[in-house]
Amino acid sequence: MSGIEAVRKIVETETQAKRITEEAKSKAQELLERAAVEAQDVRHAAISHAEQQKAQILKDTREKAEADAGNSDMETDSLLQNYKKMFEERREVAVKKAVDLIVGG
Repeated sequence: MSGIEAVRKIVETETQAKRITEEAKSKAQELLERAAVEAQDVRHAAISHAEQQKAQILKDTREKAEADAGNSDMETDSLLQNYKKMFEERREVAVKKAVDLIVGG
């Protein structure tokens, strides 16, 4: 191999190395960009899922609170009816005693 051929071979090898390096840089950049897009997509999906869960939790909590409030209203109504019944019974007893005292006394 002559000196010229050796120099040509070195130049060809350097050119190939430069091309391979540029291709590797380009592929690495593409991979980074793709990874960034995928990471953004995953982030958006996670946020969307979290928002859906939050909405469902709020809905469930609201429904439970409304059910509890309804039950509380029913219990309160029942207590009021019982108190009213007791009041009327005691009032009748008091009226009878008062009449008995007036009539008997």
